[in-house]
Amino acid sequence: MAKRNIVAMPGDGIGKIVFREAIRVLDAVGFEANYIHADIGWEFWVKEGNPLPDRTIKLLEEHKIGLFGAITSKPKDTAARELSPELQGKGYVY
Repeated sequence: MAKRNIVAMPGDGIGKIVFREAIRVLDAVGFEANYIHADIGWEFWVKEGNPLPDRTIKLLEEHKIGLFGAITSKPKDTAARELSPELQGKGYVY
């Protein structure tokens, strides 16, 4: 079977760990693939204002297969400041 091209998106936080272990499992069962790194996550939100850059979407459209770890969200204080005024100060918001 030919190797598949998979867009590899570890993400950040625990995503990097989850992704690494997923690759170990795929390797252990003999799944062969070419992994093409793609940008996703908090780092790109901070740098570019978008956690899923257009270049990553283009890679996904081109290769049709993606493997994603996980991404973190904004720090709680930052997220709370962005809530609509109606929700601010109303208790726990997740």
